[in-house]
Amino acid sequence: MKTATIIDLIVDSDVHTQSINHIIKQQHISQRMRRRLRNEGIITVNGKFATWNTLIHGGDHLVMKLTPEQEFSLSPMSLDIIYEDEYILVINKAAGILMHPTSTVRDHTLANGVLHYYQETNQHYDFHPVHRLDKDTSGIVIIAKTSVVQHAFDKKHTHFYKSYDAIVEGYLPSMRISINWPIGRKPGSIIERCCTNQGKPARTDIAVISKHTSKISYCNNNPADTVNNSNICPANSSLLAYNHFTHVQCVLHTGRTHQIRVHLSQLGYPLAGDDLYGGHLESIQRQALHAARVSFYHPITNEWLELHAEMPEDMNVLLND
Repeated sequence: MKTATIIDLIVDSDVHTQSINHIIKQQHISQRMRRRLRNEGIITVNGKFATWNTLIHGGDHLVMKLTPEQEFSLSPMSLDIIYEDEYILVINKAAGILMHPTSTVRDHTLANGVLHYYQETNQHYDFHPVHRLDKDTSGIVIIAKTSVVQHAFDKKHTHFYKSYDAIVEGYLPSMRISINWPIGRKPGSIIERCCTNQGKPARTDIAVISKHTSKISYCNNNPADTVNNSNICPANSSLLAYNHFTHVQCVLHTGRTHQIRVHLSQLGYPLAGDDLYGGHLESIQRQALHAARVSFYHPITNEWLELHAEMPEDMNVLLND
């Protein structure tokens, strides 16, 4: 990705002569980005190079480009695209995929895959996630195609109605639970969070969908030899155990780091597979959490969008009685 289009528009025909600066301000662009456009931007009006001081008239075609701040490599990736228009890309992210490169992982993140997709489809955009998911959480991720669109989400204070599918260990005693426990960083850890009065307000509403029991075979009482729903042990050497799970739907009213994982663990019902917060890896190798639904008003078109991503197979297996 050598250039990133920030603005590409036809000025309304009834607009009187205006400065580029005035046009830019009307596009909900942050002050920081306006400075970059002025100092580093490549500007054309009707296909001819222009400057920040060029005057714009009704019907003019204005294009402004910037060299992208991010220089991620391109990695081919099978993307499950739920929705796409000229402003946003919505993807059902698979578990095990990082959102973007880190100091130790440079390739095969969602950012690398999306940039490769843009190149393959001849789209000149960058990677601007509107929100993020943990590496091992699957589900819906909204990506703005330009920083202008990303800023528009913030500028309009876009409210997202988000709900997650989760599978917890044990049977929840109540059909509906509302948790209002502040969450903050766990002392001594840069990763873990905990419920603490010194934390920020956090609210999660939980509704029970169904309850399930999963049969497990143990060989010689050794959990390392566990194989779900099958018996590979020698004759007379296996023991049966049963795991109890509750499928719940979680609605977030705040967006704290690890919010659902921390709240359910504090409640005494950790997510299956979430060994960071008390869950076990016998039945699933990652936290059983999936961003399943999101609804919001599109910040550019004002269209009401309701998007859904089916629960992945590794979670569905836990619900097979």
